[in-house]
Amino acid sequence: MNLLSYLYRQSWKVLLFASVAGMIGGLSGAALVALIGKGIGGGEPLAALAWSFFGLCLVSLAGKAYSEIALLKLTQEAIFSLRVDISRKLLATPLTKLQDLGKHGLLVILTKDIDTFIQAFQFLPMAFGNGVIIISCLAYMAWLSWQLFAMFVLCLVVCLIAYAYAERWPVEQLSKVRGQMDTLYRHFRNLVEGSKELQLNARRGQMYVDQVIAPGAQDFKSTYVGAMGAYVWVANIGTMLFYVIIGMLLFVVPRWLPQQAVTLTTMTVVLLYLIKPIGEMISSLPPMRQAGIALEKIMQLDGALTGEAIAPAPSDPFSSQGELRLQLNAVCHHYPGAQDDSRFMLGPLNVTLEQGEIVFIVGGNGSGKTTLAMLLLGLYQPESGTLSLNGVTVDAASAHAYRQHFSAVFADFHLFEELLGGETGELGARAAHYVELLEMGHKVKVVDGKFSSIALSTGQRKRLALVAAYLEDRPVYLFDEWAADQDPSFKRIFYTELLPDLKARGKLVIVISHDDGYFTCADRIIKLVDGQLHHQGRDSEPARPELQVA
Repeated sequence: MNLLSYLYRQSWKVLLFASVAGMIGGLSGAALVALIGKGIGGGEPLAALAWSFFGLCLVSLAGKAYSEIALLKLTQEAIFSLRVDISRKLLATPLTKLQDLGKHGLLVILTKDIDTFIQAFQFLPMAFGNGVIIISCLAYMAWLSWQLFAMFVLCLVVCLIAYAYAERWPVEQLSKVRGQMDTLYRHFRNLVEGSKELQLNARRGQMYVDQVIAPGAQDFKSTYVGAMGAYVWVANIGTMLFYVIIGMLLFVVPRWLPQQAVTLTTMTVVLLYLIKPIGEMISSLPPMRQAGIALEKIMQLDGALTGEAIAPAPSDPFSSQGELRLQLNAVCHHYPGAQDDSRFMLGPLNVTLEQGEIVFIVGGNGSGKTTLAMLLLGLYQPESGTLSLNGVTVDAASAHAYRQHFSAVFADFHLFEELLGGETGELGARAAHYVELLEMGHKVKVVDGKFSSIALSTGQRKRLALVAAYLEDRPVYLFDEWAADQDPSFKRIFYTELLPDLKARGKLVIVISHDDGYFTCADRIIKLVDGQLHHQGRDSEPARPELQVA
């Protein structure tokens, strides 16, 4: 029912049309059975029955086809909307929330659960049409003989109650299967991302497969086979019980409720006709159940994303005619420390950054450099204190507009093949210029708004990520260890040519770096030690007051 209610919310008009067309097709199918019964019983001109029979065939064909096509379009439109809406909400959800959800959990929902949902929708038109046929045939049986119909309904109700009880265990197992799928995806993601390390140590790799992947896959296999095996037994027993009901109506019931031979014959034809749609309905139940579980997971994700999503501000509240000025005032942020029971605090931080500066952020591992960068970019929200741009405080409502002032290349960057953000021709020409400037022209071309290849070394891919950042032309640039994977010649180009070029263009440039040999390229250096802010300047440069530890 949750699938139908979901479709109803998408378009009740299309669902109504599909229902009416399906009812016409189903009633026509039931009428065909009635005509067959009349033809077997005799007493009516065969020519008239023939015209009616073939006419009903056309009506049944048209009704079922239009119903299934309408449902097909509706379900695909629903899936399209679901994918796009979740993608948009995911981008509007704070980074901390996405990190809590976990990559593997998100991937299972966005791939496997939606695929399961799609497969169930393939059964839905058939199940809907079969449902209409079953209801129509039952109505015709009631018209033929209400006594036999009552006996049939009584047997059917008993069978449905038994089926509902028998199905409870398989449904619980399918829910368990869905939980095990999260674990398997996490294991496979670790296998792919850690394949280099595991290949270097064959024993460790074999142990990971034998002790981690194999037990999880075995549990999944056992649970899935148990659940689907139970459904096989339930489905086959249900089909056999249907034959038992036919036998009861033909051989047992007439002993105390005598019926005309024509009525028994027609009733038998109707029941035999119902075997196929009822069998298909039973066969469609497992994927429908799986789809219901998948839809529940999808809606949980949708609810989690919706709860955090913030509508973009209608205009840029940070626009200013003067020079850009970025300030952190007593900003604090907690994050897990080295021990599970500790929380490391970054701050309080008092920092002012201005347009046309090159600022280096330095410090040891775990000192809070990346967390500070995330705060500056607006990807993390301060737990206390204020972050402001051009004198306007950044809050949840304006965070989206604030982030549009930044371009960044992260240490764990992701390189997109597509160049997004402008007219394809103009963007491609600019991209090609930067690709040549970074000496990548022999490796990569820009074709139809895309890089021709991104299967490159990490350093080369970082250069392409830098190209993508340049194309955005934002007021503030942040580079997190960009030069760590570069050859010495490209390190020199980055620090002595590219950074000064950005500064000359009026950009605020923030660089997280360990390259102390190039610290002289910075206008200012911010050093973090254990989450606290210190100033490390040139000997001839006095410490600026706003950079002192709060």
